[in-house]
Amino acid sequence: MLIFNTTYLVSDCARFAWHKWITEQHIPFMLKFKPFSDPQIAKIISNEQQDRTSFSLQFHIRDFETLGIWNEKYGSAFQENCAREFGTEVVFFTTVLELLYQ
Repeated sequence: MLIFNTTYLVSDCARFAWHKWITEQHIPFMLKFKPFSDPQIAKIISNEQQDRTSFSLQFHIRDFETLGIWNEKYGSAFQENCAREFGTEVVFFTTVLELLYQ
């Protein structure tokens, strides 16, 4: 089992719009690709003073093969959609984690 994690750095002025977009558009879009499941959003706690807030959005997905298929079909659209919606007010990067114990 893998965890597909996207970390978002969200400017304070875009925070409300980002939250609405992520919950009403992005998560439902990801869940249409059935292998993604169990979405969760967490605020990243940091001791550093920043002008942005960091959030982690995670989904479970079966394996690298399934993730590769999604990436080929939808990866670019995902990146373009976020950039079009928020420009530089929201930046993000993705990581993949392997779940070893649950």
